[in-house]
Amino acid sequence: MPAPSFDLRTRPWLLTRPLGVGAEVKQLGLHDVLTHAHELADVEVPLPPATSGLWRLLAMLTARVTGLDTAENQDEWLERRGQLLRRGQLPEADIDTYFSRYDQRFDLFHPERPWMQDPRLRAECGKAAGVNKLVWGRPAGNNAVWLGHHVDADPAPVTSAEAAWSLVAWLYYGASGLCSRRVVGDTSKSNVTAGPIRRVVSFHPAGPSLFHSLVLNIPYPGDETEDTPAPWETQELPDPLGLPPSGEGLAGVLVSRYRHALLLEPSADGSEVTDAWITWAWRQPAPDVPDPYVIYDTSQAGAPYARRASADRAVWRDLDSLLRPNSRDGGARRPAILDLCGPSMDVPRDIRDQLTLRAFGFEQDGQTRDRQWFATATPPVLHWLTDAEAGAEPEATNQILQLRDAAEQSGRALRKALVNGWQKAMGVGEGEGPWVRHGLPRYWRRAEREFWRSAFAESTSGPGNTFIHLAVQVFEHVTEPYARRPRVAEALEQVRRGLYSGWVPPTPPPEEPQ
Repeated sequence: MPAPSFDLRTRPWLLTRPLGVGAEVKQLGLHDVLTHAHELADVEVPLPPATSGLWRLLAMLTARVTGLDTAENQDEWLERRGQLLRRGQLPEADIDTYFSRYDQRFDLFHPERPWMQDPRLRAECGKAAGVNKLVWGRPAGNNAVWLGHHVDADPAPVTSAEAAWSLVAWLYYGASGLCSRRVVGDTSKSNVTAGPIRRVVSFHPAGPSLFHSLVLNIPYPGDETEDTPAPWETQELPDPLGLPPSGEGLAGVLVSRYRHALLLEPSADGSEVTDAWITWAWRQPAPDVPDPYVIYDTSQAGAPYARRASADRAVWRDLDSLLRPNSRDGGARRPAILDLCGPSMDVPRDIRDQLTLRAFGFEQDGQTRDRQWFATATPPVLHWLTDAEAGAEPEATNQILQLRDAAEQSGRALRKALVNGWQKAMGVGEGEGPWVRHGLPRYWRRAEREFWRSAFAESTSGPGNTFIHLAVQVFEHVTEPYARRPRVAEALEQVRRGLYSGWVPPTPPPEEPQ
């Protein structure tokens, strides 16, 4: 009987959507995704953390097959990228050559070099973690049921495609804390640090086709940086007691920052995964490598840190930190990948006008608590990007950011009014009360609809009092059942006035000529 195999190059494990209205979703392998990228609208897996990691992997592969990892300087790199964008598709011959060069390195179950895994774990770990621990959303150990009714006593196998999704998610979002004990030489440890983008939100430009999206998601590797091999390109397995990859070159930024080591146990025919080992990959600290797809905020001590994911915060609320190179207060730096999509970056105008923004995030703590993952996309907003060298912001960009600022100001005023109103109405001096959690989600849903309507209106005179009206309507909706009591009504009227901060007096009509 042949050895189990699942070749990610050719086996269908990625969901793709062809261009055209009503086109049916197709499952493809890596080779066909790259070869037919110009015929596809998108690629994903049904697990947002895995899709976020997938975009980094695909950017790495696209750079390799196009040569965008070998430019001498940024001017040459931009020229090459511009030529590629105008050509309209990836070079099929170079795709074939690359995947042939690393034949079998993309096999999920290769006995010596399984893709992005460590075959030594069978001998170095006392016991496996179990397939329930591998699959995101299943409960493992004493954790509560989240997305499915699975128990450790009777773990159900998972398809090899789904196991590949969870493998990618672990490499990028794996939790810190206790893990299976791994013994390497005289070192015996059972703890691990968190994956490189755990808890953060990741932003990716998306073009009119998957081809454009792949090319525009390749970061510039930097001047005079040493090109390091990707994990599947190395001759030898890494030394878990040595130094982790340096973080230089595209591989060091995109695919080599993982902190977890995994190994999947296949069924006899390779169609399923029945067990898994999950433990630490390195004992040495990870190099400090900026991620090109995240917003960096600045702490009070002046240190940059990646912006945390929040399932309650829509992408449009971060446009100040996305469209500008730096936020107005200097406290946030937009994702470096967006610097390469600005008006002076040789992106053809017809493509730039269609660029949208996708966000993938996972709201979680550093260890085991996972609250919610999310994926979202905007309308075409990246034609409003401003360059770092630009002087005054374009008027259209300025108007968009005025809308966003007005919505945020009214949102803050509404929160304050709901908290103060509850405290005054109930006669208490602390606690935010239930009105906030009922009122704010309602406000932000309505504010988002109004924001996009105004942003794409043919003409706009600014936000005016639009968001103030929304805040007042939500305040009245939430507090109306309580306002029938005179004492409460008086207290509510006092805090209600705070919603009108920033009110713009209406312009009087012109006088009639005498």
